[in-house]
Amino acid sequence: MKLLVVYKYVVAILLLCTSCSNYKTELKDVESYINERPDSALAFLQSIDISSVTGKSVKNHYYLLLAQAKDKCFIDETNDSLMLRVVDYYKSKNDFNKLFWSYYYLGRIQQNDHRYNDAIYTYMEAEQLLSHIEDDYAKGLLYSQIGVLYNNNLDFIKALQSFELAYDNYCKADKVAHQNYAKLDIGNVCYRLERFSEAEKSLCEVLSWASYNEDYQLCRDIVEILCLVYEADNNVESLHNLLDHHLSQQNDGTLIMNMAKAYLSALSGNYSEAHIQIESSWHLLQNPTDSCTLYHMGYIVNKMQGDYKEALRMHESLFELQDDIVRDALQKPLQSVQNDYFKEKAAYNEQLLESSKYRFALVLIIAICAIISLMLLYRQRIENKENKISSYINLADELLSSLEVTQGKLDIASSEKDYQDTLLKEMSSQIAILFSKQYELLDKLSNTYYETHGSHRDKEAIYQQVKDEIENFSTNKRCIAQLEKIVNEYKGNVMAILRAEMKELKEVDFRFLCFLFAGFSAKAISAFTGDSTANIYMKKGRLKNKISMLSPEISQNILSKLM
Repeated sequence: MKLLVVYKYVVAILLLCTSCSNYKTELKDVESYINERPDSALAFLQSIDISSVTGKSVKNHYYLLLAQAKDKCFIDETNDSLMLRVVDYYKSKNDFNKLFWSYYYLGRIQQNDHRYNDAIYTYMEAEQLLSHIEDDYAKGLLYSQIGVLYNNNLDFIKALQSFELAYDNYCKADKVAHQNYAKLDIGNVCYRLERFSEAEKSLCEVLSWASYNEDYQLCRDIVEILCLVYEADNNVESLHNLLDHHLSQQNDGTLIMNMAKAYLSALSGNYSEAHIQIESSWHLLQNPTDSCTLYHMGYIVNKMQGDYKEALRMHESLFELQDDIVRDALQKPLQSVQNDYFKEKAAYNEQLLESSKYRFALVLIIAICAIISLMLLYRQRIENKENKISSYINLADELLSSLEVTQGKLDIASSEKDYQDTLLKEMSSQIAILFSKQYELLDKLSNTYYETHGSHRDKEAIYQQVKDEIENFSTNKRCIAQLEKIVNEYKGNVMAILRAEMKELKEVDFRFLCFLFAGFSAKAISAFTGDSTANIYMKKGRLKNKISMLSPEISQNILSKLM
């Protein structure tokens, strides 16, 4: 059963790999014929289920070819979201050829969406890659589109330069049709630059090629531009010859052809025919620019006829219409800028909102961490205080036990000498009375701490009192003097002898020896002095060595009294 499942998985993976491999191969095949048969390429690409395409490389290649096929089939795509992702993908791969085409078709989509500024910037990015591109046809296409954008922005000098570069690259790529369309663009721009002879030359060459290939639509477009060139250049003879040409007669009845005939009629003095041509052209108007052309010709004919009143009316109508056109032309970029501004502002506000959310979350996390840290620190501090209080209480118990041990030692020694027994018992009793005054308060404070549930402030106060009482016992001069008096009384005036014989010792050393003669243990002395028990033993040994350096009688007397 397990082998069957494994077999199924292996087969599925192999089928998936085969599918991916086939798509990759098929897309390469589409790339080879997409320029010659874009409709077939588009049909095939649209037949592919994009959800079945796996792998970023294959999927981005698919989107690039789909954009190319739609553009060549004159399907004006306006959504650039997919192509932006394609550009980003090929940027990361350093595939200059595909990155160039990605930029190119991204620019075409932006151009279709009338986002001309975005389109020109995108084409400039593509132009930066031309040093890595060997395809002259691709270079020609790019410069052709750049020229169109400059021409639309009325930057005719740059438009002419771009169209000339496009023409040169089409010549290198041996693309004859594209060469002639580039010449048409050059002629049109030269007309706008009033370089009429250059415009006429380019347009006539394209007209011959279009006539030879029986492209009558292109012929009509060229004839109309030539009419405008001859009118602007006041070349009446060439205009007559053009209108008498069989190509002009085949395309008779257009607005520009009628205006050319009206102009020639007015020049010959046949004003009625000129007016008939003008009146018959009103139904041919398609946009405000056509209306301007008609008003302008009406102004010329009426002025030539001497009807200045009507000429003035036509001229005023022309100016009003031109004002409307200019106002609309200025308003569209303004609206576009406003739309871009509000879009960018909305994106900025959204970014600020996301940033605020992030900062709020970050501050919240930091605050929570700080609160938890403070709680843990506070808890640790309380535990430390409790441990210190416990240690002081244990040391207090140790003090009491030390007295009991001293009492036991004295009981053992009592069998030897009755007199010594009496003295030592009295000393022990006196020390117990002295210490009990301090221990009584420690005991009460300790019981209060463990038997009540006071606030932290109460516990802190109790802790401080316990600490103060322990330290007070070792620093209170009155208590130390009383303890030394008891030791002298019951230990043969040993402290007085030490002070007389060993004047070089410090007061701390005398206090330490007093504790030893009183019978306190190392732990008890540690509570008084704050030293560790190891230091206590080391200090005891050091002092014993110093005492042994005294005369034998004195040293033996003193050392015999150390417990």
